[in-house]
Amino acid sequence: MRRLKSVLLVDDDDTTNFLNRFFVKQLDNNLTVNTASNGKEAIEFLEGAPSEENMPCLLILDTNMPVMNGWEFLDTYENKFDENFRKNVVVVMLTALDTEEITALALANPNVTDTAQKPLSDLKFRVLINKYFS
Repeated sequence: MRRLKSVLLVDDDDTTNFLNRFFVKQLDNNLTVNTASNGKEAIEFLEGAPSEENMPCLLILDTNMPVMNGWEFLDTYENKFDENFRKNVVVVMLTALDTEEITALALANPNVTDTAQKPLSDLKFRVLINKYFS
């Protein structure tokens, strides 16, 4: 199992990013937490991550955002980054509605590791981190 080094929060809602950063930092204040307001900003961040330390191990991805939504991000992510890069990132797709259809669609994507329903909490983050990281 891998060690969690950093988190990238991708959501167009500043309040959601603020709260999610707070929850992650409560669990481990040494984690690097970055934010992006949409999929395009997230792709640009990943392209510019010069070191493994800056590369997120956990990417929390909202589905509905302006400019580039979560689904469009996944398509671009698949095409821009090789498998060695992608296998080191746990992508958790956030949904506002917990429907079987959206969950199944997200989990059908080979780059999505898990799904979670908004809003997240410190408990939900703890469960995700314990599930995928040591």
